[in-house]
Amino acid sequence: MHIILTSLLLLFAAIKGNWREWSKYHLTIFYVIISNLLYNHLAHDKLLWEYYPDFLPKSHAIVEILYTFINLPAVTLLFLTFYPFSSSNTKKGRYILFWSFASFAIEYPFYLFGRLLLQHGYEYWMDLFFYIVMYSMIRLHFSRPYVTYILSAIITAGMVWLFEIPLK
Repeated sequence: MHIILTSLLLLFAAIKGNWREWSKYHLTIFYVIISNLLYNHLAHDKLLWEYYPDFLPKSHAIVEILYTFINLPAVTLLFLTFYPFSSSNTKKGRYILFWSFASFAIEYPFYLFGRLLLQHGYEYWMDLFFYIVMYSMIRLHFSRPYVTYILSAIITAGMVWLFEIPLK
């Protein structure tokens, strides 16, 4: 399942992504990569979600590498390529909600078939809020990176506190 998703995201990003202006997006793509690496580092001893491979060696880390360096950058590129920058706030909000609900729905089979394990008090319904925050932060980072870094630190501290993530 993970390989199929990665292949589809690569295909869509190759065909539909705004590669001519990739340099506009690369700092936000790096932000997403670093955020995911930071989650895996901070929560290493108490992961809230963990990916299980389909046929690769049974390691969360291998699938996480796919997500960190292929899936999330592809999603970020596609999200920003089609983001309605010059539209009303209502349309922008609907766009973020569309991507959040789509990501939530795409993730459900992974959860259903045991390819995504949610643990330590993190439940599937929480992912919808996670995606709303994630896409909002991606958009915010694109135009206001320093504000995004401050908000990211606050959100990260809140998640560490809420889910009692041990920091060693």
